[in-house]
Amino acid sequence: MKKIILPTLALLALLATPAARAWTYSDRDLLLVFRESSHPDIEFDLGSVTNFLGQTNGYTTTVTGWDPSLVTGEFGTDLTGVNVVLLAVTSQADPNPTAWLSSAEPNTTAYRDGSSDWSSNLHSIISAVGFKPITTPALTPTETNAYSVGTSAKQSYDYIVSSGSGNFISQFGGHAPFIVEQSIPGLLDFWAIQPTNALQIPDQLIGTFAITTNGVLTFIAGPRAPNVIGITRSGNVSSVRFTTTLGNTYSVSYTNALGGPVSTWPVDGTTLIGDGNVNTLNHTNSSNAEFYRVSAQ
Repeated sequence: MKKIILPTLALLALLATPAARAWTYSDRDLLLVFRESSHPDIEFDLGSVTNFLGQTNGYTTTVTGWDPSLVTGEFGTDLTGVNVVLLAVTSQADPNPTAWLSSAEPNTTAYRDGSSDWSSNLHSIISAVGFKPITTPALTPTETNAYSVGTSAKQSYDYIVSSGSGNFISQFGGHAPFIVEQSIPGLLDFWAIQPTNALQIPDQLIGTFAITTNGVLTFIAGPRAPNVIGITRSGNVSSVRFTTTLGNTYSVSYTNALGGPVSTWPVDGTTLIGDGNVNTLNHTNSSNAEFYRVSAQ
């Protein structure tokens, strides 16, 4: 009898990020922005994006260092429908120029661009969101690391990304070919984006940010866990169907004897790169009963 094992969930330890800090924006700082029509933007500087980089797949942390009460005080205790975005960027002179952007579209084609376009469409805009508030003496922080900026003010996220027009804000003012925001509640994939003539490597999915209606923000490193949709068999070939996230590599491991750790299961040598759709991997077996697990890298 054919049996299916859904992807194993990692054991998650909730680890706190650093406490609130002063708004002293520097290159690589991660910015957290909340926005809704007819409200000022609420912007936070969470400190270096490196706090979220290089983590083991499945690492999970509740994101602190920002004040949810400031957000709920502006938008209401139920944040349903409020938009949220996260963004960071290196300096233009960095040897590995990189921008980090959240995305609400896991099926989108990854963003690729040349160095001049990367500088004008990503670096200059993201850094302006971070630097403009602290270079404007008349603009006082709402809290140590937060600003409440009217959408018509030239220091606001809305104004900067749309060049004052108020258009295409959800697509980073039209400078990104995908939606960078997510309405609450939701999940945002977090991408590292480099110009095509920098290191010639694909855009990298760093992880996922999840946010609830009461303002709990969580980061999970690595690709979203694939969900096994179903398995069919023809002769001695089993076809495993599962969900994918764009750009990640998937493989199937298998066993016909449960009891040992899944890390010891043999891995079929066939892999595929996800495109955001439901994909299939085939495995040839010699047993009538096998258990399968899909892994992502």
